[in-house]
Amino acid sequence: MTTASTHFDSAARDWDQRPMSQQLAAVPPLLLAQLPLAPTDQVLDFGAGTGLLASAIAPHVAQVTALDTKGIANITTRQGDIFDGLPGRYHAIVSCMALHHVADTAALLRAFAAALHPGGRIALVDLYAEDGSFHGDNAAKGVQHFGFAPQALQALAQAAGLADIGCSEILRLRHRNGRDYPLLLLTGRKP
Repeated sequence: MTTASTHFDSAARDWDQRPMSQQLAAVPPLLLAQLPLAPTDQVLDFGAGTGLLASAIAPHVAQVTALDTKGIANITTRQGDIFDGLPGRYHAIVSCMALHHVADTAALLRAFAAALHPGGRIALVDLYAEDGSFHGDNAAKGVQHFGFAPQALQALAQAAGLADIGCSEILRLRHRNGRDYPLLLLTGRKP
């Protein structure tokens, strides 16, 4: 078990009561307002954690698959690595605060594009580029990137074969260190 897995496994019990998690609870309605979903849709929540997005999306779609590297009605949980392949295709792929934990962002976006039905959409929330102070002990928490520059992330999404790519601020988090950290929403569509 890696140090990052140990950190998240030990923190999972109280994760949703943490002040930062309570602020992140504002993400699902903001994301849903920008992601068209149909009652017949199959949705993948990448890095699902305790189910913040999956549980908010489930009432609007046929099925949500919640994928995470650790095990956590109409939500199917899967423990696994996205690079090992996915069992199906999705109408939408969502994620909240997971991208910065994946070393190869380009490969991740290619995997997302490959897993989407034609016309399928991504809606991915993560940090704008920051100085590494958001997590503090970055190595122990599995941090691979200190957030993302919007133009670089949009270029990776385009290279992965996605279209209609947009990137905008969705929320600002107030950190216990007294700083505000803006979160971006990357959207796109598989042609």
